[in-house]
Amino acid sequence: MLLLAVATTVVSACNVAPEAIRNVVEYQLRRTFPPLIVYPEGSTPASGSLSGTVRDRVGRPIAGAVALVSSVRGQAYHARADEMGRYRLDGVPPGRYVPMAGAWGFQTTNGQAVQVQAGNQVVGVDFDLPARQAVPVEPQYLRIGAPEVASSQFPEPMVATRIPFTFTLDGVTIEGGQIYLPEGEGATRLQAGSSPEAAPTLMIVYPSRPLNWDAASVALTRDGNAVLAVGPDSDRGLDMEGHGRDFRAAFQLWHHGKLPPLQPPDGAWVLMSGSFGSLILFRALPDLPVMPPAMVDAGGVSDAFLGIQALYSAELRIPPPYDSAIAALGRPDRDPAFFFDFSPVFYAAHLPPTFIVHTTNDEVIPYQQAEAMAEALAEAGIPHELLLYTDTTHYLDAYNPTPGTELVYERV
Repeated sequence: MLLLAVATTVVSACNVAPEAIRNVVEYQLRRTFPPLIVYPEGSTPASGSLSGTVRDRVGRPIAGAVALVSSVRGQAYHARADEMGRYRLDGVPPGRYVPMAGAWGFQTTNGQAVQVQAGNQVVGVDFDLPARQAVPVEPQYLRIGAPEVASSQFPEPMVATRIPFTFTLDGVTIEGGQIYLPEGEGATRLQAGSSPEAAPTLMIVYPSRPLNWDAASVALTRDGNAVLAVGPDSDRGLDMEGHGRDFRAAFQLWHHGKLPPLQPPDGAWVLMSGSFGSLILFRALPDLPVMPPAMVDAGGVSDAFLGIQALYSAELRIPPPYDSAIAALGRPDRDPAFFFDFSPVFYAAHLPPTFIVHTTNDEVIPYQQAEAMAEALAEAGIPHELLLYTDTTHYLDAYNPTPGTELVYERV
């Protein structure tokens, strides 16, 4: 209670939602005080199961839909529906769970809480999923600033043209968007319009304001690529839905030709994200009007349930304040649908060819996230490549590059 009182006082002063406060306090208590009852190794009780159907709102079965339950510590148990929409979820330890179902093109839905008992099957856990309908975004008051010269010393001294832009969405002014144009012939070709030999445009969702990554964006224009850089707006805080809407709004402006001199995206563009930016990208990806021809995932999250598991791992230690930021998002046993929507491993079959990059020294987002993504893409038959490197920590720093930074840059 003392911890709760202190946390409430401190975090409330920072304008954080009460639910986030509770999530963090509960997480800290679970980390500090182990459960009163712990099943010794080798004596875990017999498991139970759930079964039911997953259909759309008119009663048609949704083959391949995922039915899932999760423990408070992120241990997820899932099964896919057959051609008749039927599923059976086995191997679930006894306990109380909120089941959910999800499928590409449908709204992820939580069901009513169920009690699973050893050796028993909970039947009739059925779902009727509504079709996914993206809430429209209507960016207003677009302001495109004057061109500026931006420079980078990595991978060699170079410059690019940087153009800032801002807009308003849902009454919030979204600042920090940047357009980077390559120097010389690349910029001329870009402004003249797309052509078969034009280098792809990279739209990057950074984990913080794009100007923090200025050197990296400039560097990525070296070979004629343009860069459209966005990132989370501080006014949104931990409002993940809001961050996703901001990203969709920026993409919509580009898609509608309102970010000159960039041409609207055609077949020559790539989506790129990393770290916290991957949560924004994957949350919004199913709602984009077009899918990217390819993606780059650098140090990202592919399985949000696995991310919660990392909070309690004996082998891993996510340092503060990153652990509290993850815990603040919620509990997967109470709201598994929220975490499912940030877990592209479950809909890998619908992803474009993807280049996955991660460092094995990552203390914030463990590299097992990259391995899980590669495994899911391989199972789905999606072209991909996994690059693991070892000589940096979580963030790639273009201001203090290492051999790993140079390797990743060249491969991207």
